[in-house]
Order: sequence, then structure tokens, then C-alpha cells
Amino acid sequence: MKEAKTFYYKFNPVNAWMIFNVVLLIVILHCCIMCPCLLFWWQTQVIIGVFVFSALAWGYKYILKHKMAVIDDEGITLDHCNKLPWKDVESMEEKEVRCWFRKYKVIVLNPKKNIDYQYNYLQKHNCGFGAFSIPLYGIVRKEDIKEIRDILSKKIKFKKA
Repeated sequence: MKEAKTFYYKFNPVNAWMIFNVVLLIVILHCCIMCPCLLFWWQTQVIIGVFVFSALAWGYKYILKHKMAVIDDEGITLDHCNKLPWKDVESMEEKEVRCWFRKYKVIVLNPKKNIDYQYNYLQKHNCGFGAFSIPLYGIVRKEDIKEIRDILSKKIKFKKA
């Protein structure tokens, strides 16, 4: 692998949040058309502010691309964390992790003991996921999961759980 391969999260944009935004937009447009004087009420302005904030946040999550992993010959970078060199990875394993009332499959990269790595807050406090986890559930495309498994199996030994 000569150049870095980047994988992105894939979120499903059609959900309750989008329906909330659409309903809120319809309510605001109905108010503006039927009684434009309502635009001067502070309550209406708050509702418009909530809609703008919600629509921008929805757009940030579902329209923009978010990096999940960058893999190259030197190591792997997960999300916005520091790069983990291959020499510091002992093994990998597939796990099923409970988060609230659901179970999620992930690939966990097990680092060697006493490596020189600067962990961020989320890596230190990441529930059962571990510091270096790659999701195998609905937020990543199936083709990407297969390609990630292929690349990792060439670089790291697989540890049976």
C-alpha cells in the first residue's frame, strides 16, 4: 500500500431528526404565510433559532464526510486521534460490546504494554469499546468493513476471543 487509504462514516440521513426539522420548517413557513406579524414575537424567533441550529447540526452530521480511519504503511489513525504505529499493535480481535441496551460488533486493536502514545479523553474513557476500536455495524459501509478487515489481517495477527 503506497498511499494512505481513508474510510468514512456513513450515517443514514432519513431519521426522526430529519422529520423533526421538516415539521418545524412547515410550521414556521405556515406561520410566516398565514400571519407574518408572528415573526416579531420573541417566541417565534426562538423557534426559528431552534430550527436553524437543528438544521445546521443535522447538515454537519449527515452531509459532511467524517473520517473513521486512515490506514497506511506506517500505522492507523482512528477518527481524530494520534496515529497508532503498526509496531505498537500486539493483536486484533472482534468483540461484541454492550452500549446501553444494544450490542455492537467492533474490531479492537490491542496495543502492546507501555507504548509511547498520547491518549485523548475519549480513548481513556470509552466504555467497553477500548481505545482503538473500529465499528462493524450500521455506520460503516459493508464494502469498507471488508476492505478494512483485509488490510488489517495483512498487518496484524488475529487473536481469538
